[in-house]
Amino acid sequence: MTPSRPPRSSPNEPKRRVSERRRDERRRSVQATDESINARMRGRQYLGVMRSLPYASAAGLLNTVVIGLASPGALPNLMVALWMAAVIALTLVHLQAWQQWRQKKRSEVATQQQLKALTFHAAGAGLLWGGVPLVLVDQVGSTQQTLLMMSLAGMLCTGALSLATLPPAAWTFMGAISAGSLLAFIASPQMIYAIGAVQWVATAAIAVGVGAALTRSLHARVSAEVKSEHQNQLIGLLMRDFAEQGSDVLWEIDGSGRLRQVAKQFAYALGRPAEALNGKSLMGVLGDLQQDMADSDRESTLALHEKLTEGHPFRDVQVTVKVNGKQHWWSLTAKPLVDERGRPLGWRGVARDVTQARMADRRLAWLAHFDTLTGLTNRAHFRVLLEKALQHSRRYGGGGAVMCLDLDGFKNVNDTLGHATGDALLMEVGQRLRHAVGNAKTDVVARLGGDEFAVLLRSVSEEDAVAQVAQRVIDTMRPPCRIQGAEIPVRASIGIARFPEDGLTVDEMMQHGDLALYDAKANATGSMRFFVQRLGEQVRRRLVLERDLREALERKQLRLHFQPKVDLTKWQVLGFEALLRWNHPEHGEIPPTEFIPVAEEAGLILAIGEWAMIEACMQAARWPEALHVAVNISPVQVMAQNLPDAVRHALQLSGLAPHRLELEITESVFINENRSTVSRLHALRRLGVAIALDDFGTGYSSLAYLRRFPFDTLKIDRAFVRELLVSRDARAIVRNILALATALRMTTVAEGVEEPAQVKVLEAEGCDIVQGYFVSRPIPADQVVPFALTWGDRDRPSLPRDFQLGNTQMAELATVMPATM
Repeated sequence: MTPSRPPRSSPNEPKRRVSERRRDERRRSVQATDESINARMRGRQYLGVMRSLPYASAAGLLNTVVIGLASPGALPNLMVALWMAAVIALTLVHLQAWQQWRQKKRSEVATQQQLKALTFHAAGAGLLWGGVPLVLVDQVGSTQQTLLMMSLAGMLCTGALSLATLPPAAWTFMGAISAGSLLAFIASPQMIYAIGAVQWVATAAIAVGVGAALTRSLHARVSAEVKSEHQNQLIGLLMRDFAEQGSDVLWEIDGSGRLRQVAKQFAYALGRPAEALNGKSLMGVLGDLQQDMADSDRESTLALHEKLTEGHPFRDVQVTVKVNGKQHWWSLTAKPLVDERGRPLGWRGVARDVTQARMADRRLAWLAHFDTLTGLTNRAHFRVLLEKALQHSRRYGGGGAVMCLDLDGFKNVNDTLGHATGDALLMEVGQRLRHAVGNAKTDVVARLGGDEFAVLLRSVSEEDAVAQVAQRVIDTMRPPCRIQGAEIPVRASIGIARFPEDGLTVDEMMQHGDLALYDAKANATGSMRFFVQRLGEQVRRRLVLERDLREALERKQLRLHFQPKVDLTKWQVLGFEALLRWNHPEHGEIPPTEFIPVAEEAGLILAIGEWAMIEACMQAARWPEALHVAVNISPVQVMAQNLPDAVRHALQLSGLAPHRLELEITESVFINENRSTVSRLHALRRLGVAIALDDFGTGYSSLAYLRRFPFDTLKIDRAFVRELLVSRDARAIVRNILALATALRMTTVAEGVEEPAQVKVLEAEGCDIVQGYFVSRPIPADQVVPFALTWGDRDRPSLPRDFQLGNTQMAELATVMPATM
């Protein structure tokens, strides 16, 4: 059955015009107006009078003969003859009109003119008969008077009965004939006539009452008929609209289950002509439409057959059919047909196309179990499947594994390239995961949310076999994804928990898989780790830090300390570097080297960095104008599109002059360098702030980016300063860095200076500024100004007389994570 409807109007006719035409047609047909009832009433009145006209005419002729026989001798024969001729002529006119009415096609309605003509003729007849008593009553004997009054009473009754359906005509006739008779009675001195007048009036009143009652009854019957006809028309219109425009189609079968009176809509829904369906078995037709369908879909016909066999009314029995190669679902409702003795005659019902609703239900069911972006199983369905796997393991033995994955650096992709690129990357990762896992019948790949994925392995449980699958996933993820013209490196870290060894419940398995994942990310990105019962406290602590760090800003647990920088030439404090500190309520002071990576991975670094920028500028605005402030910028912040706006906002909010602010970035910014990276740095330079390259020379050094972007300051990493006094190689590296900075007209800052001898060596090599514990540890904001004012009282360091520089070779320089933010 197909959901579309067969065309009923011209294809060129606009749909709106068809709708308006049908609405007007329905309005004209449905409204039972008073005019239609009155027109039908006039037709019934006219019909009643015309049907009784021959009988009334015969009665009039009979009474005319009686009066003519009773009157000879009383009046000249000429007057009686003229009266009789007039009555006979009027009667002939009536009979001629009746004959013409009889020969014509009778109409159910009559005009006002036709009724007025009948009233006029009734008045004429009444006047003719009303003049008889005025002339004859006193001129004839008692016997003739009795006969005369009987004839007049007969004419009164005849007129009342024949004209009963038309009260105006009846009242006119009876009024005219009664007026003459009553005048005759009143003019006679005999008491008997007075009694006769009373009887006459009573008879006329009764005739009038009966006529009025008959008229009301006729009017009620005509009104009911008219309204019934309009109701039938309304039902017909509704049935036609139902058949043409409704979503339901009518169907009917006889006692043997064969279709009869097949509607065009039902035949169109079945994709066959109505002539070919009449007399066909309904179950046979449905069976033909289900030949190429699955057994589960064909069972719907058996459910319908059971309902028809039971013989009770049923509703919404769904049947699946395939028409013109497309599958449709229909909901059937029907009730049995029986004769007056209760014997079954068949079934009649309606069928509604519920294909769209069924597809919507399927879509909702799919959405409840699968991820809309990647098409993978979602978190809720994954937990259900994992619970079933655990139940099977507990009942029948065996085991499996859960692999928890996430993408390293996915937050940066979203922040730098946009969410559309991030979504495309997630879809590509989902396809690679399917391909890497391979066994789709037994294993499940799911997206838990964001860049978190999970794999349920039900086909393998041994550690080596699980490790092979995990390694296959890592290898599949290794090639970069090419999305929208950009090559995006992909690395996935994997945490693995096996059951039943590592857990017997869903929550245990997911928790242990997450712990193994965090352990993998903490040791080496793009690696895998199996869960062990005693994972290092570092992993658990990392989870706690990420949870608490989300609320650290709101709870005002973060603060800034400031470490001074000293100009070796003038021996004065030039400024301070803002360093982030976190005073945890339970764990105390947590170093930046521990919580900054957590903030970057958890996507919190942008909010924390923005707060640090504003707070540093607010504090520096209270210092003497000669002092500047340096703020460390995370690579994530540099890649963010709004960094120049964030810096501008901080300067405007604090009122700090731009030249007093220095932004420190690390060389890791240039690992994933693109056009926007350098353009953002130039946007920052246009604001008037200074930009320093932090930790220069550790791991990613390249002179190319020094040429592409002219930094204001180079900061020598503490690893070189630490080896400065004992290693000639370290001194050579520092000497070359200082020479390079001088050639590029950059200021140099040596970090991690702790000994007076280091200060003297750096001064001798041409370093501009030193920073470290020799000058001061980082101090709270309220101690900055006093420290700067009292620094001038401190003497320059001097070397001991027996001091000698070491000449050891430095095989490798230890690199450390920057201790600042």
